[in-house]
Amino acid sequence: MNAKKRKERFETTYEVLTDIDQLLPEDRELLQRAGNALGLAYAPYSGFSVSAAIRLADGQILTGTNQENAAYGLCICAEQNVLSTAGSSHKDHSVVAMAITARSSVKKIDHPISPCGACRQSISEHEDRHDRPIRLILRGEEGEIYLFQSIKDLLPLSFSGKDLKQL
Repeated sequence: MNAKKRKERFETTYEVLTDIDQLLPEDRELLQRAGNALGLAYAPYSGFSVSAAIRLADGQILTGTNQENAAYGLCICAEQNVLSTAGSSHKDHSVVAMAITARSSVKKIDHPISPCGACRQSISEHEDRHDRPIRLILRGEEGEIYLFQSIKDLLPLSFSGKDLKQL
């Protein structure tokens, strides 16, 4: 048996912006709306507030924030919060873009905050559900902004319904 082994490599491309004015006006508005919603986060344990704002295909903007719980496993991330709202209340409207930002009670966040693994999977499911990529705009309280064209850039081997159909 001549089994061969090979190495593969993942690469991703994203834009790094140094000023909010470099964003398209609609992306700037989305990031600002996410920032404005940070005060709605409930983060008494970590002091780490996260907000996500999404723009639906029809132009509506929805926001969601993290909601902590003393039983940590029950915490709800901002990204999953807003996607659940969209899926429940606007199920026929795809998400075009998502802006994510965060604030800490300990120090100023000067770098982009990336979605956790579970949120990456949730965003991927939403992309698959509507067969449309979701542009991601990531920023801390200040500093650089990362712009990704799809969650697939952050989660190249996502698990999807296609995997289940093969069973």
